[in-house]
Amino acid sequence: MRRQAHNVRPKLKTSVSHWAVVHRGYDPTTLPWQPEIMDCLSDAEVAEVGMIKPSQCGGTEIGLAWMGWIIDTDPSDSLVCQPDQAMAGIFSKTRLNPLIDETPAVKQKLMPSPDANAIHLKLFRGMSLASVWPVPAQFTQRPVRYGWLDDYDQYDEDIGSSKDKGGQGSGIGLLEGRGTSHEGREKKFISSSPAREDGGGVEAFVAEGTDERIHPVCPSCGERWEIDILRDLQFDRTGNADDAEHTAHVVCGTGNGCVLTPQDRRAVLDSLIDLPNRGFVAANPTASKRRRTFRVDGLMALTSWPRLARIWRAAQIAWETRQDESDLRTFINTKAGKNYRSQASGEKPIAVDVLKKRRRAGWKLGKVPRGPMVVNIIIDVQHDRFEGGAVGYGKDGERWLIDRFAIDVLDDGLTQVSPFIHHEHWKVLLPLFDRKYPLAEQGPDGKPVGYAPILSVTIDTGGSDQKGDQATAGAKWFWNAARALGIHSSRITLVKGGSNPKGKLMPPGEFADQKAKGGARRGSARLWIPNVHKIKNIIDAKLRRDLPGPGYIHLPENLDDDHVDELTAEELKKGKWVKLRPRNETLDILVYGEAAILKPPFAQSRTDMRWVPKTFRVQWPTPDMRSPSSNKVATARLAKDNDSYIETAATRQREVGLDDRLTLQSIDFAASDAVENSEVKKLSSTQTTNRQAHARRRNPYTSRRR
Repeated sequence: MRRQAHNVRPKLKTSVSHWAVVHRGYDPTTLPWQPEIMDCLSDAEVAEVGMIKPSQCGGTEIGLAWMGWIIDTDPSDSLVCQPDQAMAGIFSKTRLNPLIDETPAVKQKLMPSPDANAIHLKLFRGMSLASVWPVPAQFTQRPVRYGWLDDYDQYDEDIGSSKDKGGQGSGIGLLEGRGTSHEGREKKFISSSPAREDGGGVEAFVAEGTDERIHPVCPSCGERWEIDILRDLQFDRTGNADDAEHTAHVVCGTGNGCVLTPQDRRAVLDSLIDLPNRGFVAANPTASKRRRTFRVDGLMALTSWPRLARIWRAAQIAWETRQDESDLRTFINTKAGKNYRSQASGEKPIAVDVLKKRRRAGWKLGKVPRGPMVVNIIIDVQHDRFEGGAVGYGKDGERWLIDRFAIDVLDDGLTQVSPFIHHEHWKVLLPLFDRKYPLAEQGPDGKPVGYAPILSVTIDTGGSDQKGDQATAGAKWFWNAARALGIHSSRITLVKGGSNPKGKLMPPGEFADQKAKGGARRGSARLWIPNVHKIKNIIDAKLRRDLPGPGYIHLPENLDDDHVDELTAEELKKGKWVKLRPRNETLDILVYGEAAILKPPFAQSRTDMRWVPKTFRVQWPTPDMRSPSSNKVATARLAKDNDSYIETAATRQREVGLDDRLTLQSIDFAASDAVENSEVKKLSSTQTTNRQAHARRRNPYTSRRR
């Protein structure tokens, strides 16, 4: 009877926070606001608890303490839901298993059967605890009294939906259906860092409840205020991240101007201990107590104030120099505990008249002004033409639209280009690798002082608006033809816009061809699928800049009005860019021009221009080269340097056996590979000095044999 006494011994009424202190060694003074949320989970009058929070604020500990309290004091079927199957398994192994192993009051409730402690289903006396993920099958035939939906904003809004059919609703709706048999006694806990810009998810759930916020006491003036990291955290916003960290402080929002140093953080937290509701004040005081919801500010989490200032300033610098919102979004969502609103969201599309005023007098299309360090060509493929443009790149994200052109006929001047039907028509793009743009200034002899080479040609393979148009096959033909002519693979960029606005900015490239027995064919063309929605945010921010400098996009004075109109052809709606007008080629040229340098071995996340190979840099003559004779010598030297590295298409055609009697359609690429392989064998038999080998490794952009 003694062994079974614990099964019938009456349980003392206790709160979750008190249970955690006794059985988990929990310290309620570390973050004094936590016990208020814990105790709501054991309050019989509360049926729903919501928490919008930053990371590293002890939210998981609150949920684990609740699970342990249920198992030990009020056993009822429960579930914990994570965003996907992998995370559910990890949570079970790294969180639930230690809860069982390190808490005797929980471990002794575990059933003695061998399968009682499985990964996704744990069996205790009088209850089961399921670790699930948000798919409809995980919620069926599973009545539960208690449910915890963690990281809720990572769930699909309509679980189980697809292109062909709708889903079964939100995670909260599915959990609601699982508690029908426990009506009046059920409880749900919704916790998450915010991640939905439209204000849905956990933010909407919290806003519909009591919506309680933390109001600490200022240790300087003694008054209470609603703490807000975005308003109250101050630091040097003109320097670097180190400067921000060293100058971080908080200004209390009472209006008294009290400056609180990082050493005052502990006093601010301790002020919550003796306050009603541990410092929480309801923004909706008339809301029913049935749903108590809480907002936790990033200044009240575990991350120190100087560290927060450092991360925030680094994110600001990324925005200022690259117009990249990803770091800002991460900081606001995960460190501040607030929903990020895009810099472009809610703003009206840029007025065309404003962009027309941006056109720079004295600089015309087809010429390279001072500023760009390198030039790329971008091609947007249409069903009856190639829309092209050249973009110049400068330091700190400054850009220049160097050229804007269209290719609609073949070299004979008569045959209409049909890129989606005739792959051989792509041969008209091959000479672009050898194009040189004159510098905008002239010498005393009236000729340009130099010429700018082309680093790479980027092809948008996504196709036109006409159904069935896909440029991928023709682009692969172009890639193979360029490689056969000796063009280095780094100078050929095939891109296709990704449709997921939450995807990576530039995921790793994918090989376009597959082997007969499966697997990627590594010698084939590589396809890059950037997140065009994020890049369009970047371009939109650049176009909104008023003054030339970092992040500014320069337009030439003779850019067509129609091409300027194309820059405003799309609008941001619910996180995605949608067309307002059918013609948007100039915008796409800027977008894919930005994508072209995000891939390795180009700029990627760098804002300096040290990544540009010397061979392809825009080179301006020095002042002592201004005389007619020296200018002629300098121009000749620049042309010679460019020609020594940029091999013309005609020369390469002769090397691989192409002449006017053969069309590029009949290229035998296998034969070309055989020629290259034979040359590689010859090179391998030749002894090369260390200096020569180092030079080849340092300059991978020039045309070379495989």
